[in-house]
Amino acid sequence: MSTNPISPLQDAFYGHWLSQAIITLHRLGIPGHLQRHAAPSLENLSEAIGADTRSLWQLLEIAKRLDAIEQDTQGHYRLTELGMRMLPEREDSFIPFLDNILTGYAAWGELAYSVQTGKPAFDRSNGVDIYGYLSQNPEQSAFFNRFMEQTTNTWLAEAGKHYGFSGRVIDIGGNQGTLSAMLLKQFPELEITLFDLEHAVKQASPLLEAAGTADRCRIVAGSFFEPGDIPKDGDIYLLSRVLLNWNDDQAAEILHNCRQAMPTGSKLLILEFALAENAGLDSLLGSLNLLVMFGSRLRTQAEFEHLLDRAGFGQFRWIAAATGELPLFYLEATPG
Repeated sequence: MSTNPISPLQDAFYGHWLSQAIITLHRLGIPGHLQRHAAPSLENLSEAIGADTRSLWQLLEIAKRLDAIEQDTQGHYRLTELGMRMLPEREDSFIPFLDNILTGYAAWGELAYSVQTGKPAFDRSNGVDIYGYLSQNPEQSAFFNRFMEQTTNTWLAEAGKHYGFSGRVIDIGGNQGTLSAMLLKQFPELEITLFDLEHAVKQASPLLEAAGTADRCRIVAGSFFEPGDIPKDGDIYLLSRVLLNWNDDQAAEILHNCRQAMPTGSKLLILEFALAENAGLDSLLGSLNLLVMFGSRLRTQAEFEHLLDRAGFGQFRWIAAATGELPLFYLEATPG
């Protein structure tokens, strides 16, 4: 009797089952309980969290197969080293990533709407756009900021080695200042103006103080959709992972507003991922996630240049900042 192997297409059908199992592990507080209470049995854990014992056993078996939980010879459960990253208080916690995925879970059920219209399904599912949602939900906003901090520290850690920053940088849409602090530490003569919405920059001062860079970083609250808000005294206007959250019309408006604010002799610098023509599955799924959440997408190098040309920039210079399936680039341009 022969069996037919499951194809990658068939295997993908069950992806949402597995992600929900991991999310449920988090929602039930199981990692935290295992951390606080030494090696409980199945019955103890089931009683403590108010779960059906047989159903909980199946969930824990999945967690064991994912190397998040292990059992001793007496059947008692504890977290593995990998499972410890399911604790939200850890600096390397998976929870900001998990919460970021969970925020868009319902919206992904409306992917067909986004593909048909090019609009964010998140707005349709939640009755408000992602930025409005985060402003109304402080806990989710805190996890989102941690997600941005973690990914900046991970993805952009080497970015300062590939471009010679000098003068005053205007970090546009810089959130709570993770990248600003990183660049200030790497370039001791650099000065930065951190520019973002009020609720985004309100946590910047403690982060900059902790990094020892607060004396060289000015914080300015405002919107890049308001040309008059953007500081006009920069040498470099830096947009790091900003344009990927906006559709082409919005991105062109942001670029046009920056151009209006930029003094003579200054440069625009975009630090962004570029979508390769032969992009892999992870890159394409990431681009679809931007569509679902923001109504945007990852862009190719040609699409970036078209946007800049549309906003009145020229003299493009591409500089590789990191390699991988989804390449990270600097794109330098000057007002045309």
